Amino acid sequence: MRMEREAQKAPLRTSPAPENPVSEPEAEAAGALAGPLGQLVAMLEEEGEALVEHLEELRIRLLIFAGAFLAAAWVGWLAAPRVLAGFQQAVGRLIFVAPAEAFMTRLRIAGALGLLLSLPVGIYQAWRFVAPALFPEEKRLARLFVWASSLLFAGGLAFGYWVVYPVSLSFFLRLGTEGLRPAVVVSQHLSFFLGTTLSFGIAFQLPAALLLLVRAGVLTAERLKEVRRPALFACVVAAAALTPADVVSLAMMAVPLVCLYEAAVFLAPRFERESSSA
Repeated sequence: MRMEREAQKAPLRTSPAPENPVSEPEAEAAGALAGPLGQLVAMLEEEGEALVEHLEELRIRLLIFAGAFLAAAWVGWLAAPRVLAGFQQAVGRLIFVAPAEAFMTRLRIAGALGLLLSLPVGIYQAWRFVAPALFPEEKRLARLFVWASSLLFAGGLAFGYWVVYPVSLSFFLRLGTEGLRPAVVVSQHLSFFLGTTLSFGIAFQLPAALLLLVRAGVLTAERLKEVRRPALFACVVAAAALTPADVVSLAMMAVPLVCLYEAAVFLAPRFERESSSA
């Protein structure tokens, strides 16, 4: 009994856990493996943080452009009655044949003016987002393209508004309308107006786009000369697609497009020489 009590009082002795030693080659291999993995994880974390920052910046700039567009569209909504009054002076009478047609036409005018007025803000926000990632030579080329494209777009709008729109409208209102009084549907007239103004602003981007491709090395001046005939035919097809379905507007767009293509062919060698010397 005593021995049993002493055995119970005596503290239990636990044998130490067997160690699991790691050999030096295994430790070196684990360290070598942890090094690249750690670098990869760190790199992914940095790229993830940079991506989040870029997305946040993009979101902010899109919100700025959206705000500018809404503000400009509101201005366009207020200016829409004056635009419609100008249309009435041009055609004499405007009608609508559906209950919501007048409202939707005013909404389209507001949207078109809003997009046009907020376009500089959108270009500026896009430039601020892209510019940090460009090299100095790329920045210079981008600035040149933006300015040239903007001037060509404004020139196309002016040509369409001051030349194509009044000439086409006068031609169609006078041709074969003896004894008839025009009653033009307001939505169709707005489509005709946009087709003879915005389409010319878009079409006048042709030389800027071609010279940009030449500068980037995608096209050459010699190649532009080789494909002159197919390109001129493509200009006529593009004019038919962009303008309203009439011969007058087609001819008035096809001729400037051909001239703009020839201007691009003339200027292309200079852009090639600059790119080769840069």
